[in-house]
Amino acid sequence: MWDWNGTLLDDVDAQVASLNAMLTRRGHESVTRQFFCDNFAFPARTFYRLVGMDVPDSEWDALAKEYHDTYHVQSYGLNRGAFAALELVKKNGVGQSVISALHQFYLDLETNQYGVQQFMDHVYGVDNLDGGSKLSRARELLALLRSQPSPTPTPSPTPTPSPTPTTYTYVLIGDSIHDFEVANELGIGCVLFSGGSHSRARLERFAPVGDTLSECVRLAFKSQE
Repeated sequence: MWDWNGTLLDDVDAQVASLNAMLTRRGHESVTRQFFCDNFAFPARTFYRLVGMDVPDSEWDALAKEYHDTYHVQSYGLNRGAFAALELVKKNGVGQSVISALHQFYLDLETNQYGVQQFMDHVYGVDNLDGGSKLSRARELLALLRSQPSPTPTPSPTPTPSPTPTTYTYVLIGDSIHDFEVANELGIGCVLFSGGSHSRARLERFAPVGDTLSECVRLAFKSQE
């Protein structure tokens, strides 16, 4: 399972530029990419409060829409090495899907635009612009995957406790602590990418970290051995 924003899609600079445009409109100081990567978290509303954009519930939808309107005029594209990583997974006969907190409309639009849908069995986004959790959609995706023939053999259960690492049939590759939280809730593996929205130092406390997407794939395969 692939995360989209910040993982397959190289859009962190676009995220920071959009945030800074909104901060400037309100007379607040801009933030650096480093600050963003050291502090951004899901749900996004928590981070907005941190940078001075704390709005009542009645105004949140408008603020979320303003962000997306600002973000979608920025320049961004696929992460370097995305196609190589996707081809590596495909070559090994492993199924791939996208699970994202992005609205389904935008997710379908972008994964198609950048030629990613051809690699995917499923593309799962959400039905809102909140920038909140994708856990419920990830549960739906995992249930669907488990109902279908598995592309990789399911490991036999170990009859007694073993010091060897857990072997996972499903692995989520993402760029945020929330990706780890989702994987942990689902009981699946997780590999985190250091080139996205969270700094490597934050990610290393939770799961194996790769500095390239192909390295993330190799770590994911290792967890399936």
